[in-house]
Amino acid sequence: MKAFGSVKALRLMTGAALALAAGFAAPSLAQQRPPASQPAPAAPAPAAPQGGIKVALKAAPEQADWLKVCGEDPAVKKQICYTTRDFVAENNQPVMAVAIYAIKDDTRRFARFLVPLTFMIQPGIRFSAEGMQPVNAKFQICLPQGCFVEGELNDAIIASLKKGTVLRIDMQNQLGQEVNFQVPLAGFAKAFDSAGIDQETLQKMQQQAAQPQQGGAAPAPQGADDLKRRAEEMLKQRQGGAAAPKP
Repeated sequence: MKAFGSVKALRLMTGAALALAAGFAAPSLAQQRPPASQPAPAAPAPAAPQGGIKVALKAAPEQADWLKVCGEDPAVKKQICYTTRDFVAENNQPVMAVAIYAIKDDTRRFARFLVPLTFMIQPGIRFSAEGMQPVNAKFQICLPQGCFVEGELNDAIIASLKKGTVLRIDMQNQLGQEVNFQVPLAGFAKAFDSAGIDQETLQKMQQQAAQPQQGGAAPAPQGADDLKRRAEEMLKQRQGGAAAPKP
């Protein structure tokens, strides 16, 4: 099995990034929309203003690379993979996590973000990379630790993300100011195209990360598990009571 960073990195991933994967089935999948031969591209948002507050993010230093996890979603009886990574500010303060989902033998794709609180919900967010039009994404659930935002993708958008170097995420703060987060895409294409790891391997990695390190280091905090559990419960409610699978 390929290593994906240190024990601290795995602890980090059991927080923000893996919370994104709470419940494989996205609302759009749980509603069982009739599959199309090719999904319509997500409606492009208006072009972002030239101004705005630019915030350069970087990959969490303790997370060596993007992580791809695959497993079967019982709700739709299909294999779903998500490619995810955490991002921090220059001072290493956690800011957001990104996960890109792909369904086997299905052209539907979607992105799920975990973004900070205190941003305007009604406008949603826009995201884009080099060579693609900005795409709208909508807020879905907010927890004390952050808000989940989802947007639909297609193969053309995935191709742009794989070729791009920066993922731009535009939101509005409470003052109505545009905030432009700059997320590096280095390593995304390689991880997205990889075989990934299965749920059993992921569970073992989480268990190992939860164990105290040699030298008496403290065990992993329980807050990440609590965030994941609450996210699953809220997703279950939104999906009309259907049980959310546990990663």
